[in-house]
Amino acid sequence: MLGIGSLNTTCELNYNLNFTRDIYLQGTGNLFILQGVILSCPLPGCSITINITGHLKLNANAKILGGSVYIVAGNASIISGSVINVTGLAPSDDGQSRGTPKDYEGGGGGHGGRGASCVMDNKKLPEDVWGGDTYSWKSLEQPFSYGSKGQSTNKEDDYGGNGGGRIWLEVTDVLHAWGTLLADGGDGGIKGGGGSAGSIYIKSNKM
Repeated sequence: MLGIGSLNTTCELNYNLNFTRDIYLQGTGNLFILQGVILSCPLPGCSITINITGHLKLNANAKILGGSVYIVAGNASIISGSVINVTGLAPSDDGQSRGTPKDYEGGGGGHGGRGASCVMDNKKLPEDVWGGDTYSWKSLEQPFSYGSKGQSTNKEDDYGGNGGGRIWLEVTDVLHAWGTLLADGGDGGIKGGGGSAGSIYIKSNKM
């Protein structure tokens, strides 16, 4: 990596790193992502895994971007202005397409709740008309599922927004969190439904 030090002592990441496939970082030391530095794999479903026994620190305006971000650390500090962002980066072939509406009516993707629908049906109550359906209710205590894609308004063009990605943040001791974690669904625009949000799971002894 472009940085100073070792993941078994202290590594300071001081340059942007952009990957095109899954990455796994492991060590017994600390990882400090310095101010304004971006660690990214901004492709649908691309996984960034950080497994360290020391301290993970995202300094001001530092970013981690990916489809699935899985972090296990002894301690963690997410400084104000820093971001872990998996918005709109769910893969299209993750097996959870059941949350995507079947009809090409521009419905929103479903996940923990049903997706929105703009279709008017005079024979049904508004609450009986929806876009994508729900799923992953069995894993609500430890959510780690992708969001679903929104549907387009025609078969020829794909206007639906992508589903949100996944964030898992597990800290053995103390988590200081002033920054932002995002797992929103992608915007579908005026010709397609938005994707549903993904998942964020946070576990820490102290926060």
